[in-house]
Amino acid sequence: CSCDEPKMLNDSPDLCELNKFHHVMVALQRGVPGFRQLVAVDRGFDTFWRLWCVAELVQAFLSDIPQSICLFSGAQLDIDSED
Repeated sequence: CSCDEPKMLNDSPDLCELNKFHHVMVALQRGVPGFRQLVAVDRGFDTFWRLWCVAELVQAFLSDIPQSICLFSGAQLDIDSED
C-alpha cells in the first residue's frame, strides 16, 4: 500500500495484525455460540492452492472448529468420474 498510514508488520509483533490469526479464530470459537467455518470453494479449486486459505483450514481443524465446504457446483466433483 502506498498510503501514508503507518504499516505494522512483523518487525513490530505487538502491533502487527499478520501474526494474530490463530488468536482471532480461538476468540471467535469461544465467544460465538455455534461458530463454524464455511469454506466457499471457487470453480477451479484455487482455494486449496492459496497459502492463507490453507492456513485457515488447518487452524480451524486444529482448534476443533466445525467446517463446511460450499462448492460452486456439484458437477465439479464429476469431472473425472468416468476415468
